[in-house]
Amino acid sequence: MTGLLIKDMLVSLKTLKAYATVMGFYVLMALLDIFQLGFAASFISIMMVMLPIGAFSYDEAAKWDRYAMSLPLKRSQIVAGRYLYTLVVVLAALAFTCFASLLLSQVKDVNLLETLSSAVVSAGIGLLIADILLPLSYRLGPERARPFLYAVVFVPFIALFLAARAGLFGAVDLSWLDRLVDSSPAAVLGVFSLVPLLGFAGMLVSYLISCRILVRKEV
Repeated sequence: MTGLLIKDMLVSLKTLKAYATVMGFYVLMALLDIFQLGFAASFISIMMVMLPIGAFSYDEAAKWDRYAMSLPLKRSQIVAGRYLYTLVVVLAALAFTCFASLLLSQVKDVNLLETLSSAVVSAGIGLLIADILLPLSYRLGPERARPFLYAVVFVPFIALFLAARAGLFGAVDLSWLDRLVDSSPAAVLGVFSLVPLLGFAGMLVSYLISCRILVRKEV
């Protein structure tokens, strides 16, 4: 399992270096008040989820699946290695945004609770996106699954935007948000932590689906 994790890290190393530059750029922009760090946290989490998805393309180019099947590994272990890598990169993105938030709070006025909440929710959303895309990548392959990536990322935002423009949110009772704002910081973070927990629960279901797909797949 450790070897599979290291393999994915090495495969993504070049891309990760480019992402690190972009992440540093976004933190700098937040420092200069060009945009909020909460937006950067969301972007970084979504961006990091692309690493395990992109690893499928490298595997396909190197005919990795055929080689992996010749190793003394169960197919479920191969899937588990990819899911473990996904969890590592999402947690790394969360740790980076939390560290950047704490660092910026020392040099400028930053709403630390809001930024940390954004980081936690973004990590959860990243996990939910991976929960959907990983089984699709195993089933369809990286190229055929790519359109679904854009659909999963952008369709919910477009739907929310259209719903807001249509005034549909006016019929929804959002008074609980006002009560949440007046609550303690621990309570606020606790509520927003439900999103990553949902992502973790979805990851178990997603893993079982991916295992089923790979067991039946001809390599």
